[in-house]
Amino acid sequence: MSDNGLTGRNAPVAAMAKRNLRNRLVRTRYASPDSYPVTALLPERARQAAMSRVCYAPAQKLFYARLPKCANSTIVRTMANASRPGLEDVRINRLKALFNMLPWPREFEAAAKITVLRDPVERAVSAWRDKGHSAAFIRQHRYAGDEETIPTLEQFLIALRDNDYYQNGHYLPQLDMIPGPIERYDVGTVERLEPFLERVCMTYFGQFSGLQNVLHHATDSRKKKLEISVRERALIEALYARDIAFYQSLRG
Repeated sequence: MSDNGLTGRNAPVAAMAKRNLRNRLVRTRYASPDSYPVTALLPERARQAAMSRVCYAPAQKLFYARLPKCANSTIVRTMANASRPGLEDVRINRLKALFNMLPWPREFEAAAKITVLRDPVERAVSAWRDKGHSAAFIRQHRYAGDEETIPTLEQFLIALRDNDYYQNGHYLPQLDMIPGPIERYDVGTVERLEPFLERVCMTYFGQFSGLQNVLHHATDSRKKKLEISVRERALIEALYARDIAFYQSLRG
């Protein structure tokens, strides 16, 4: 995420070339997420999903454990805007790929580490509202019994529990995707994202251009969280017990 002299329209292209070269070198040395020392720190079910979400800034020696359904689009866009000019109009999917830079094990050990967590109940509801409502998902998985009916939240959660489908990064427990001890991370929350990112950007990039909200996948999960049944809440608490306990500890 450093400029390294790259500015203007060609900066993203040049930066992607450097990213690709670095990742090829790392992948040549470590052929799989099981052998790569960073993702090997994770439960086996989380390694593949985490490999594609590693976010590392070599110049700042900053490692960001990027978690799905935890405002990571907004976080990546905000840090990109603070890092260098030339990235303002780059699509978010391309920005995520650009910053999916794999650190060498010694770099990971030495890096400052950050992550952002979300209320686990709200995150589970958001996953259902986003992925569980998509036509392609419904056709493939038939959680409601046919190819057209949107599964209820309870049907969705039971299917995750019974089929272990939450190995998918969007449904994995958040702590499963954070390499190494959580105590080594500066942890922010989606609830207080702006002050956390302002501090991160000022510390590592020297400027903060404001929170760059990316809302194209936004759901009404905060409102829906208040409407869930006792049964649904119990299913979420069983699937994400460790996440819930840790998140509650953050809030005091």
